[in-house]
Amino acid sequence: MYLAIISGLIAALAWGVSDYLITGPTRALGQYKTTAYSMLFSSLVLLPFLLYTGINFHIPLTIMLLALLASIGAFLGFFFAYRSFKHGDLSIAAPIVGSYPVVIVIGSVFLLGDSLTSIEIISIVAIIAGIILLSTKFSVLKSKRKFVAAGVGSAIAGMFFLGTPMLFAGAYIAILGFVLLSLILRGMTSVCGFITGFFAKQDMGFPARGHILPIVAAGVTDAIGVLAFLYGVQIKSSTLPIISAVAGLAGAVTVICALILLKERPEKNQWMGIALALIGVIVLSYFS
Repeated sequence: MYLAIISGLIAALAWGVSDYLITGPTRALGQYKTTAYSMLFSSLVLLPFLLYTGINFHIPLTIMLLALLASIGAFLGFFFAYRSFKHGDLSIAAPIVGSYPVVIVIGSVFLLGDSLTSIEIISIVAIIAGIILLSTKFSVLKSKRKFVAAGVGSAIAGMFFLGTPMLFAGAYIAILGFVLLSLILRGMTSVCGFITGFFAKQDMGFPARGHILPIVAAGVTDAIGVLAFLYGVQIKSSTLPIISAVAGLAGAVTVICALILLKERPEKNQWMGIALALIGVIVLSYFS
């Protein structure tokens, strides 16, 4: 129990801070470069851990191919999440992106034949209601200005794609190991970032001095988060709901950073959406 809570808390703090740190570079450099380089530095942090724990050379080829496929989902998740941070308010986008447990639960129903309990259905409804409230600006309802908050579409896409690799992780972490799985997900995300950036004709050169420090810091904190989370899952998979519930507080950490450091001010209905989305994620993760 204590290990689950500690792992979840470390992941929540690390991932929440990572999302805050990456927002500035993303708005200045774009999501291609920040995705590629932040995940590159995350991979560089993970690599020594893999060398220390050792590599399992007897993993079935099919599972390795599935891991690579899952990493494409991880790339799309980070890509759209960072895109939402670039174009919208961080305090609005972060709780939507952090609602990915709803994707895990719904995916388990369709892919694994699980059934939803009453509390899970209520939690999903709360999350969806929270996203709707977060996505809209009631103050401009009667005006001609854009009613849907900027970055919401990308945040929802990020939520969906970040949830899909977790379905894979839950099924195969015992075979791959938490360090190797972490490195595959982050390393391939970086590779995909460089490849897509090249074909999109983006400037993928090394970031300028003013941006490299927060990108490195975001990569390091992300690596700490994914290691803590998957370590807790591998050591005691029966406490996965507790770990997920506590790690779901990452969105709250990011919101606090945005409110205090970026001086963002959501509208009243968006405050309600933040609360509903975060509570829904925690309850859903805990009881699933």
